[in-house]
Amino acid sequence: MNKAAIVIIGGGLLGTSVAYHLTRRGACDVILLERLGLATAASSQAAGLMFAISSKPAVDRLSRVTFKVIDALEEQLGDHLDFHRVGTVRLAETGKSRSTLEALYARSQQEGISAEIVNEAWLFENLPWLTAGSDALSVFFADDGYIDPYRLVAAYARAAKRSGVRIETGVAVKSIRFDGKRMVAVQTSKGMFQCEKVVVAAGAWSNNLTMPLGISLPMTPVRSHFWITAPGPLSYKNQPMTVHADAGAYTRPEVNGMLLGVQEAFSPTFDYRILPDDMDTFTITENGHEWDALIEAEPRVSRFFPGLNSARFESYVTGLSAYTPDGHFILGEIDERPGLYVAAGCCGSGVMSSGGIGDALAGLIIEGESPHNLMPFRPDRFGIVDPASTEFQMLCAKARARKAE
Repeated sequence: MNKAAIVIIGGGLLGTSVAYHLTRRGACDVILLERLGLATAASSQAAGLMFAISSKPAVDRLSRVTFKVIDALEEQLGDHLDFHRVGTVRLAETGKSRSTLEALYARSQQEGISAEIVNEAWLFENLPWLTAGSDALSVFFADDGYIDPYRLVAAYARAAKRSGVRIETGVAVKSIRFDGKRMVAVQTSKGMFQCEKVVVAAGAWSNNLTMPLGISLPMTPVRSHFWITAPGPLSYKNQPMTVHADAGAYTRPEVNGMLLGVQEAFSPTFDYRILPDDMDTFTITENGHEWDALIEAEPRVSRFFPGLNSARFESYVTGLSAYTPDGHFILGEIDERPGLYVAAGCCGSGVMSSGGIGDALAGLIIEGESPHNLMPFRPDRFGIVDPASTEFQMLCAKARARKAE
C-alpha cells in the first residue's frame, strides 16, 4: 500500500503550486495524484493574465507572490518561463467604471504599484487599433503581464519533483477516507494511499470528493472562453494588454495576433455531478455556437475595437472555471474534517494567484497558520449551500459577469 504524509489531489496550477511550496517549507513526504496528465483541464485553457492590482485587494496580495515565485522558479530551474511583462491599459468611460478605476489608481499609488494615467497620443502609439472615447479614463499598469499557464504548471511540478515530491499521473482518486475525525487514506483507481493530510485541488470536480463527506464547496463550474485572431496588423508582440470595464472585454498579444475575451451577462453553468473525467468528451459550447457571445458583445466591444468586424479569428478556446458568488477563492482547512484542506474556486484568477495560494496553503499545512490572511476565502463563508441548485449556479454566473469590473 502506498503512503505519504500529505496527498494532493489535482495536477493543475493550484495542486502543483501547493506541492512546490510544501517543499520550500521542508516537506518531502508528499504525493500528488492526477487522474489524467498535468494541466489537462482549466489550467491549460486559461488566458494566463497576471495583474499586480485589481478590484479585489485580498486576491492581489496572493497574486503578487506569484510574480516573485516566477523569478524564483527560473533561478531554481535555470529556465526562462517567458513571462511577458507588457503591462495593462485599463479603460473606463461611464461614471461608475470611472470611479472604480480612479479608486484603483489611487490604491496603486498607496501600495507602490506602477501606474500612470495616459492620454490619446500614448494610446495611439502603443495600441493603434484601439479607440477610446474623449471622456475615457485610461490608466497603464506597467507591472502586469501574461504567461503560458501550461509552462507554469510544468515549472511548479519540476521544482517539486526535484525536492522529493512524487507525482503520479493516470491515478484517479475515488474517495477520501476518515476513521472518525482522523484522516486515514484516499481510495484511488490504483489502490489505497494512506495519508495524514489531503489537499483537494481538483478544480471543477472538487465537490465530487467533498460532498460524500458532507462538505459542500460554494462553487459552480462556469464557462470561460476567448478568441484568437490570425497574425496581422491588429497586434504586435509587446503591445500592452487591455481591460475595458464598460465593454466587458479584455485583450492581450498572442503569437503576433490578438487574444480577445468578452464577458457574458449570464455565462453557462454546469452541474459538477455530470462532468466526465476527460473534458475532451464533454461539450461546453455547442458546435456552431462559438461566435454567439462575440456577436452579442459586438455593439459594446466594437466601440473601442473598431476592427472587430474585419478581424480574422482563427481559434476559439473554452474551458470551465469554478466560480463562487463573491468571486473569491475557497482556501483553507475544513473545520469539520481536520486534515482536509481545499484549494479551489479559482474564479478565473488561478494563474496569477497560484503562487500565493500555494504559499498560503503550505504554511497552513506545515505550520498550522498561513502567512496570508485567508478569512476572505474561508470554505464555510456562505454557510451550507447546494452547489448543484439553479439558484446557486445563477449567483456564480453573475460573479463571472462582474469579472471585468
